[in-house]
Amino acid sequence: MILPTGVTIDKSSPIPAYHQIASDLIERIAKGEWTVGDRFPPETELVQEYEVSRVTMRQALAELEQRGIIERQRGRGSFLTMNPTPFIESLNFPSPNQEKGRKNDSRILEWKYIKETPLYVQQMFQVGQNQELIFLSRLFMRNNIPVGLNHTWFPAEMVPDLIEKGLVNKSVTETLKARYQYKIQKVENYIEAVKMNAGEAALLENSYDAPALKIISTHCLTDGTPIEYSTTLWVAATTRFRMIAEAESVE
Repeated sequence: MILPTGVTIDKSSPIPAYHQIASDLIERIAKGEWTVGDRFPPETELVQEYEVSRVTMRQALAELEQRGIIERQRGRGSFLTMNPTPFIESLNFPSPNQEKGRKNDSRILEWKYIKETPLYVQQMFQVGQNQELIFLSRLFMRNNIPVGLNHTWFPAEMVPDLIEKGLVNKSVTETLKARYQYKIQKVENYIEAVKMNAGEAALLENSYDAPALKIISTHCLTDGTPIEYSTTLWVAATTRFRMIAEAESVE
């Protein structure tokens, strides 16, 4: 079914129809189809537009209400209370100043020393099974709404007392530079489209199997030594990525 917005609702998809509708409505709001304070289209109108049941539409609207995007008032309908402008994440080379300028926040979920790590993490750092690493798990937030789930590993011997002293201004990049005098020379990113599992969806306040973008990053020092390896799961409906590629000058 092709909607007026050009978005296809795939009823055979494992992603629930109500979540597809909620994502489409969020995109329409972000594009300015409605502004804060406007009365949202009534449920019956949206049911006809999306050609779904009232139950499905109520689930979609409930998701918007849960995120604080709309407010439903008994006898009056629904009203737009927030414009969910997509969170812009830069894939250009990071710097502490860029991180300071972001409007997002982060919340640490878990921080610990570990020896049992996934094989791919061991191979990345070229460490043995019993060599100690530091594992950090964080939620990236925007307007108190989760937008990303981050897992990061560091070689413990290269960042002594990291857990005990914490992050400088909640920034890994700034901590590595200011406290340990490390200079990041290269960041290698891989991007893949995935679906959230039940645990990820719960933390990111989304539905099971909701679409997400996974960024796998390796941060290396000037001599090529990897200092940080991370995976970040971004909510696809509310996140956009920005990257600028410049051609090398030809003399």
